[in-house]
Amino acid sequence: MKTKDFSLYLALLCLVLWRLPAAGVTAGHCFVAESGTGIIYDYATNGTRTIYATNTGQPFGLAFDSASNLFVADRNGYVYKIGPDKSKSVFASPYNGPSGLAVDSSNNLFVGEFGNGYIYEYAPDGTRNIFGQEPCFDAYYDYGRPVGLAFSPSGVLYASDEYYGYLYRGVPNSPFASVTGDPWGMAFDSKGYLYVAASSPGRVYKFNNSGGIPISTYTTFTTNITDPTGVAFDSNDNLFVADYNAGTIYKIATNGVMTAFASGLSAPCAVAFLPVLQAASLPPLVVLLSSNSVLVSWQDSGSYTLQQNSNLANTNSWSTSRYTVATTNGTNSITITLPTGNLFFRLMK
Repeated sequence: MKTKDFSLYLALLCLVLWRLPAAGVTAGHCFVAESGTGIIYDYATNGTRTIYATNTGQPFGLAFDSASNLFVADRNGYVYKIGPDKSKSVFASPYNGPSGLAVDSSNNLFVGEFGNGYIYEYAPDGTRNIFGQEPCFDAYYDYGRPVGLAFSPSGVLYASDEYYGYLYRGVPNSPFASVTGDPWGMAFDSKGYLYVAASSPGRVYKFNNSGGIPISTYTTFTTNITDPTGVAFDSNDNLFVADYNAGTIYKIATNGVMTAFASGLSAPCAVAFLPVLQAASLPPLVVLLSSNSVLVSWQDSGSYTLQQNSNLANTNSWSTSRYTVATTNGTNSITITLPTGNLFFRLMK
């Protein structure tokens, strides 16, 4: 009888999600760094503007991690971390003009320094390592200026060099391409094409692609922008471009049609969007009942974490399951005693 009634007490919820927006940050919103005032604005999809953060110095770069923390590169020598609750703290103090920012899939933050060409890798706990340095090509020890950083869909870091006009793939060593006219911001669309803002000619270039890898040749995607710096894609592959001198954020559709999304800004330099919510095919949770225990199992086909919750009405009560996970022949499982109340499970990645 106890086994028969068990279905009233145990429920299963199978989900696999990652990059879920945290409270306080809305997916689809465009975040803009106004370097003239140190204000970070949050633009809704209809263009409505609110102030997200202030007193960020001279912000030159923006990047979100998967927990909806926004990182801001202040050219004055700081990298700020702004939580989903809008709390602000100094995450790092690179002294030589932090500018380009990018976050990898493990939430490591990469920071390009304007003054010495270094690209630093910061672990989530703030530990710093040297990732590489853009080289010097003259007799005056003028190193490159990595003002634009972006990760490709395959997880490779790309960097622009505003000083010499080169683009780098992976650890800076030798450039794979060059751009006429001061390359700044970089961004990849959902198909893996690389877009680069060239500030001097007022253009955005789209790089040709071979086997999913950008090659050295490119075409002009759009023109007639006064001084494009930061670029970012929204979830629909619309490209947003910060025009530093014109004080405008342009929205460029996939067909190349450009409209003014926001105007009247003081030297906007960077734009960013929250990482896109994604879903993956998930292994099913299988439940086997006995008279006094329950076996919950799933295929070991990815880095999934089993979470549990006793009250679906409270979305904050999800936590990593406290039960020991056993792995046998490619199957993960936990064995628990029959609960006396509701118990929900889900998989997270």
